[in-house]
Amino acid sequence: MRSLQQFAAIALLAWQAMPGAGMAAERIIPIDPARADKPGFMVIIDAPGHYQLGGNLKVADPDTTAIEINADNVTLDLHGYAIQGPTRCQQLPAPCWPLGGGNGIHAVNRSHVTIRNGIVQGMGNYGIYLETASASLDHVVVSRNGRGGAVLFGGVVSNSAAENNGGDGIFGIDLKVSRSSMRGNQHFGLAAFAQSSFSNNRLSANNGNAAQTNLKSAAAAGNTCNASACP
Repeated sequence: MRSLQQFAAIALLAWQAMPGAGMAAERIIPIDPARADKPGFMVIIDAPGHYQLGGNLKVADPDTTAIEINADNVTLDLHGYAIQGPTRCQQLPAPCWPLGGGNGIHAVNRSHVTIRNGIVQGMGNYGIYLETASASLDHVVVSRNGRGGAVLFGGVVSNSAAENNGGDGIFGIDLKVSRSSMRGNQHFGLAAFAQSSFSNNRLSANNGNAAQTNLKSAAAAGNTCNASACP
């Protein structure tokens, strides 16, 4: 089975192979992983733009948020690197520990936020928490985060994975989730509400091997739950 780092590297290579992916359509703003912008937040993004992580970003305590997005129209490319917190989820369903208020990537009341190409793991709260009207996750792995993998209030998740988180793998409203894997999460692999839909996903070993998602899957949607068609 591939490691999370291999998953991210493969995803990054696939993206780079796309036509035009290597062309500089806009200025890329590098993020130094050694930044410490203010107590409780390592990196604060306060202007629109295309940002790119320059290395693994290591978070020392469960109450620190790695990247806070305080602007609209932000693309954050993790560039194959990982945001790594101190929380461990070794023996689910036992609680992950230590828990805290820190998120890997956090945004509130923002629009058009895109996260892609990397890993967020071991955060005290959620791996990714985007309270936005239009968010996008693509080729992202959220793993072993204390209270859940990813939370989105409207948006799209594709080509991603949520694994072994201490809550739901992916939670949100008005979501479109496709071509993604949700495995080994303490609660649902996917918990989605309002106008949400999912297709061509794989869900397994979530919620103590009980129901894998609260959604009903159309027969032609191509979703599997524990290797069988999702009900």
